[in-house]
Amino acid sequence: MRHALPLFLAVMLVLSSCEWAQDKMHRGHIVARIGWDVLYSTEIENVIPSGVSTEDSLAMASQYMDSWALRRLLTRKAEKDLSKSGKDVSRQVEEFRNNLLGYRYEKYYIDSRLDTTVTPEELKEYYDTHSQLFKVTQSLVKARVITVLTKSPYFDAIKKSYMVTDESAIAELEELCDASAERYTDFEGAWVPATVLAKEAAMDVSQCEKLIASKSSAELKDEGITRFVFVRERISPGNVSPLEYNVEHIREIIISKRKQELLSGLERDLLNDAKSDKTLRIYE
Repeated sequence: MRHALPLFLAVMLVLSSCEWAQDKMHRGHIVARIGWDVLYSTEIENVIPSGVSTEDSLAMASQYMDSWALRRLLTRKAEKDLSKSGKDVSRQVEEFRNNLLGYRYEKYYIDSRLDTTVTPEELKEYYDTHSQLFKVTQSLVKARVITVLTKSPYFDAIKKSYMVTDESAIAELEELCDASAERYTDFEGAWVPATVLAKEAAMDVSQCEKLIASKSSAELKDEGITRFVFVRERISPGNVSPLEYNVEHIREIIISKRKQELLSGLERDLLNDAKSDKTLRIYE
């Protein structure tokens, strides 16, 4: 039995050494040290995105090390040069802790109670009540853009049919373009702002606005390619955009309003309950 304790200590020493070695391997090698504070290679690796060039990686690593060192050097200077009262951050730490815990509880409270379902009726009611909020400052369009090689044997066929509106004819046009065009997009039939159309048609926005204000179609030629542009519908600047264009924005507004109502209710209930059960005492 006399040898049991030394043997136990030896085993614990070996296990501790293994854990230390595993921890060291996990954290990588030390790349910087300030006193007892050390910076490991894995900490830097975790903040550098994959696919970054060697040159950029080195620059980001250097910047991270400088930032890491400066935080600790400033702390060391503060510990050395500030007065005792100047170094007392307990009040700020407590305030930060209170704010953080309060924020986490509010998030928990909202996540467990928030109804994120917004019905079509609610969307329409908000839209109808606040329609003047949805005026556009640039044109909205439903359009298609087809990019095709000017020398393509299918050029004339696409030129003849790029303005079709019948559903069956559109399906035939899409099939033709899938096989022969460089690019075809109709923006999935959605309303898009003039900036999006201009980018797809390789125009600047003012040129695009001027074009679609005067006509609904155009053939834009550029270095061996032609872009066929067809605008099926347009809403000019200053007019109210349609409900379908604003659905996601309105949904976010309604849900945000619900969150605020939940928070207001929580704050009101906390204060009322605290006053009722004398947890909160207010003195004259």
